[in-house]
Amino acid sequence: MIIPTIRYYGRLEYDNNSRATPKYSIKLEAGYYEPMEQIKGRNGLVSMYLMEKLKEGANVPSVRLQAKNSLNFTGLKDYFVDGKLSGFAYGYPLSDKYYSHKKIENPFYQYRNDGFLFIIHQDQKAVIAPEQIRPMFIELIVLDGAKVLIPSYCKQLIMGGFDEAIKQLREQAKVL
Repeated sequence: MIIPTIRYYGRLEYDNNSRATPKYSIKLEAGYYEPMEQIKGRNGLVSMYLMEKLKEGANVPSVRLQAKNSLNFTGLKDYFVDGKLSGFAYGYPLSDKYYSHKKIENPFYQYRNDGFLFIIHQDQKAVIAPEQIRPMFIELIVLDGAKVLIPSYCKQLIMGGFDEAIKQLREQAKVL
């Protein structure tokens, strides 16, 4: 399978000051993804909360990332597989022009056909269950126009098909 164009790479690091809901901020990035500019906080960083699902349903991912102004960044599909943490996930932007519940314009609307891949890094030294489940950091990879094939690209990621590209992105990433 051909690797699509990678638009952006961001490393979301756990904020030790977060309380009940784990908060992550992008501290390293490579490339540029215009909608991220619109969800930066006052501190100049993109921050997101790792939230449990809002409603029940077969198609609803068990967790999601929520950004500035409580906007849903994406659901994390396949975050759990057979009841266990998979270490990988995928998602994509909301395809509506507005967030219906808030009547706020969707900053990702022009990029609604992109796909998101996630590599979830757990703390292997954690002793208590909540710390074992909570990721230390999450790597985000934005693929240009990959929404339709993003589940396949996630499988390719798991099988090592993106290893070289990710290695280069990590080397190129700049501290924010």
